[in-house]
Formats: sequence, structure tokens, C-alpha cells
Amino acid sequence: MIKKLHSTDDFGKRCDVFGGRVHSAHTGRQFGPVHPQMRYFAGIFQGLLDEVKQEKLLAPKLAFNTKVTPIGTDYEFARGQGMLDGRMQDIDGFLRTPEASDGVVVSITGETHAKIAVLIMNADCGVGKILAPDGSLAVMHCGLDNVDNKDGSSIVVNAIEYFKSQGIDPEDLRFQIGEAARACCYGFNDPAKEGENRARSSRLIQSYGTDVSTVVKNPPRKGGIGIDVPLIAARQAEKMGVKDVNVEGICTSCYGLNSVFMEAKDQFGQWFSNLREDSAAVKSRGYGLRNAVVVY
Repeated sequence: MIKKLHSTDDFGKRCDVFGGRVHSAHTGRQFGPVHPQMRYFAGIFQGLLDEVKQEKLLAPKLAFNTKVTPIGTDYEFARGQGMLDGRMQDIDGFLRTPEASDGVVVSITGETHAKIAVLIMNADCGVGKILAPDGSLAVMHCGLDNVDNKDGSSIVVNAIEYFKSQGIDPEDLRFQIGEAARACCYGFNDPAKEGENRARSSRLIQSYGTDVSTVVKNPPRKGGIGIDVPLIAARQAEKMGVKDVNVEGICTSCYGLNSVFMEAKDQFGQWFSNLREDSAAVKSRGYGLRNAVVVY
């Protein structure tokens, strides 16, 4: 049995980026979650291919690291696995990076690297894109630990450094980060780590501005230390010399939610949000709900 797939009208958001040269499709809640461990993943994945009219999707093997993998024409992909006929199997058209890598560099022209659509399965993290003049496109999973890793690195900085190594001036790059949980909802509210989290907040403010960390306004982390991850990513691009920088203003945690449901578990707006998932439900099914963002 294949789960009923929804029409394109039920996608959470579609948009053109960089003057229409790049397209982004964010599935949203109505399309349904996209996770390889879901019982009907094979059918859902095929429906996703049909929706975005692509033959293959490359999903980086996310690990909240800052690695950026250039995908050349001779790159050896791993076969992506998901639930098919009741067990994990290779899925046609589903490609993975063999190594853990939260960023890849592909091409929108086919002249510089392998031309392929990129799939990021996430919930609250923004998907960053950097376009170079030669058609090279970096697609990055931009969670907090991606842009502010404990080892001091950033996936945004690493991507820009890659382009610099290819002889491209950062001033000629274009940066955009899509919808994500913003400081109104996302941040820390853990008394046991209050000192550590405040120190991190202070460091981020010193590096990127007073507006990157505020007080969380909305449940379930209301009153905590708010962190605006997309804004941090944008400021990093600016500090590296990128002039064309754009941040989507929508918060995936609060958008579309009625205030009555803000404190309720497993209540979602237009997108699934890890902030609103019941931890017991996540544990029982073995995975958290995920949206899918396709960039091509």
C-alpha cells in the first residue's frame, strides 16, 4: 500500500532563488513527513521526485558537521536506503554522500560539477545556498552546530573558502538561506546548562551583533535564550566578503500556528517542527518528523 501523495498545492513553500536561476521546494506538513525509516518512504520519495520533476536526488549524510563536499562528474555516490516492502532497501533515484557531510557543491549548469538536485531532510534548520558565477552551487544544512561548531568552524565559512580556492572572489558570490526556526521560538531553556548557554550567546553577540541572540518569545522554550541561526549564517557570509545576502523571514516553528496551540505538543503550523514534537512519540516511532527541502 502506497501512502496517498498530495498535489503541488500542498507543498509548504516553493520559491525561485537568485533571480530564478535556482529553485527551492519545501514539502511542508500537508505533503507529509519525509524520513527513510517511514513505512511508506519508497512511495513518498517517488512522489517527491514527481513533484519537483527530477530523476535523482542527492541527500548529504547529515551529522551536524561543517564539511562541504564538492560533487564532481567522477564522484562515487552511495545508494540511498529507505523503507521498501517492510525493510530498508536501496531506493531508485536516492543518492547519498558516503561520508558525513552537511554541505555539497553541485552545479546548475552542468559545466562545473555534476548537475543534480539536492535533498535536505530536516525540520527547523534553514537550508543555505551559495551561487558562484560559474554555476557552482553550494547547498548547506544550516543548524546551529553547522554554523557554530564546537571546533570553531562554520559550514558557511567552509563553503566560501572552497569557492575562494577555486579562484572565485567572495564579492561575486550570492548567499540565501531559507525558512527556519528563528529566535522567537528557537534557543536554549535548560537550567542545568544556563552558564554554558549564556556564554555561547554572549560570544555569538560579540561576533555577529546584538540581534542574533534575544529572549525566546514563544512556547515551548519561552523565556529561554533565543538564537537566530539564519541571521548568524548571513552575517558570516557578509564577514567573508559576500555582498548579495538574503534571509527568509518565516519561522518554521510558529508560522501558521494559532496561539491556542503554541504550547501543545505535536501541533504544527505549515511545517513540522522538532520544537513541538512529543519526545515520547519520537522515541516510540524511532525518528523525528522531517520536512524535505529540494534545491535544484
